[in-house]
Amino acid sequence: IYTMQYYSAIKKKEIIKNLEITDTAYGGAGVGRSESGQVIFVQKTVEGDIVEAEIFDDKKSFAFARLIKIVKPSHLRVKPLCSAADICGGCSFAHIDYEAQKNIKKHIVLNQFRKYKHNMPEIKIVESSSKEYRLRATARSRNGKIGFFEHGTNKLVMAEKCPVIKESLYKKMKEFAEINNLSGEIYAIENDEGLSLADIRAESIDYKHIGSFEGVCINNKKYGCSNIAFNTAYGAVQVTHKSFFQANRYLLNDFQEYASSLVSNSLDIVELYAGSGFFTCALMAKGRVEACEYEQVSANLGRQSGYNIKISDSGIFLSKIKKCDCIFLDPPRNGADKKVIEHIKRLHPYEIIYVSCNPITLARDIIRLEEKYKITDFTLYDMYPDTYHIESVVRLQRI
Repeated sequence: IYTMQYYSAIKKKEIIKNLEITDTAYGGAGVGRSESGQVIFVQKTVEGDIVEAEIFDDKKSFAFARLIKIVKPSHLRVKPLCSAADICGGCSFAHIDYEAQKNIKKHIVLNQFRKYKHNMPEIKIVESSSKEYRLRATARSRNGKIGFFEHGTNKLVMAEKCPVIKESLYKKMKEFAEINNLSGEIYAIENDEGLSLADIRAESIDYKHIGSFEGVCINNKKYGCSNIAFNTAYGAVQVTHKSFFQANRYLLNDFQEYASSLVSNSLDIVELYAGSGFFTCALMAKGRVEACEYEQVSANLGRQSGYNIKISDSGIFLSKIKKCDCIFLDPPRNGADKKVIEHIKRLHPYEIIYVSCNPITLARDIIRLEEKYKITDFTLYDMYPDTYHIESVVRLQRI
């Protein structure tokens, strides 16, 4: 992230004129080449654009540039639903036609797997509406008014509404910020019943009350409820003010159902990075499940819901497993630890289901397993339309 002060500190500003954007990088930036052959990354552009851009970070072989103007627009461009989309840092693909967004995401994934030695199956993609899909979100507030940072800066763009956030949730976020004259960061989450929690990192606040939230946590001090439940077809999943949870309310149940459906019936299943049990409850319908989660609060919430989730590092947990038929893992963005991969090789289960939010680490981990496994199913869930984020569900089977 580069601040406006960073931009100002650059003494020599190089302008690239008539830069043709020919690709899209993971992270959302359009990619072009200068006349000298240098790769230039420009946010808020898309393949087919011809633009004028200002370099703000020159790494010699490549550079990052700020869009100044569009000389000739791409045929893939559309008018964004949000009037602030051109400057807001939130939706990097809002200016791109949705069919093109899906193709770009498939291309990004395939590019990460270019060194994979087996044949890739067809990559399927499950699409989503971009209207009010987010059931959790983070905004910034200054003197009681909320919005989002302009891309690459700490300049706040005020927003009366956000087209991708559930309207009732954003209304609560605005209300809380205004009532309590908040300056800082506000994260909030709301379930299907309208129950909601917020986590506040306040730089300054004149706290009066929690507004319409069931509970808030302000600089680690809690008021009201500590957790709410998301009801799924397989059981309730509890979340707190700070729990990770999937953000797309339209795809949530389908995502859970599909990922768990890839597991064969009547197997001994080991689940890693289980959180508070979003997949655990569905996996319990498939066979005997041993699950672990490193974060104690999440694991305890899962246990309160009746899911047998051990509090443990995944590598240590897996080292104690003697045999299993299936390993199901949903690691954070940095992927699976090397020790986890080595223990998977040792156990040599019949199948592996890998849920990932980062195609870079997903490809790295699968390539580490390719001597013993090949991909038999690859599905993308577009959990975050209008952004570059990609959620993958991959099934690997023993060779």
